[in-house]
Amino acid sequence: MMDEFGMTADEVKSRMKSGDELFFVNFRHHQDWDLAVMKVRGALRVPDDRLEQHLSEIPRDLPIIVYSTCPGDEPVLRAAQFLHQNGWSDVHFLIGGFNKYCEGGLPVEEVGEGSTSKKLRGL
Repeated sequence: MMDEFGMTADEVKSRMKSGDELFFVNFRHHQDWDLAVMKVRGALRVPDDRLEQHLSEIPRDLPIIVYSTCPGDEPVLRAAQFLHQNGWSDVHFLIGGFNKYCEGGLPVEEVGEGSTSKKLRGL
């Protein structure tokens, strides 16, 4: 079941290079919400306890890539399965999460205005 939904950073990179438009969902644990300073460029940030409240913001006509910064892929696998069960046909989770995405040199952006997070210096 995991292979059906999983996508590697290399696969994401290949799809981006071929011009595919992908939609990213940054699935974050609700207690870690303010710790993020970076995300995938253009990603929708969704707390893990509020996915259902954000369904209208997730397009149905684009490939959806769900990712997180947490270790392990189980939470994003469950989120991808939930979206698939609720009508999204092309939905995946990013294997290895945000770290693997960054290691692949893929585009990121700062979380942006409204965030109470601060960059830690000297660590």
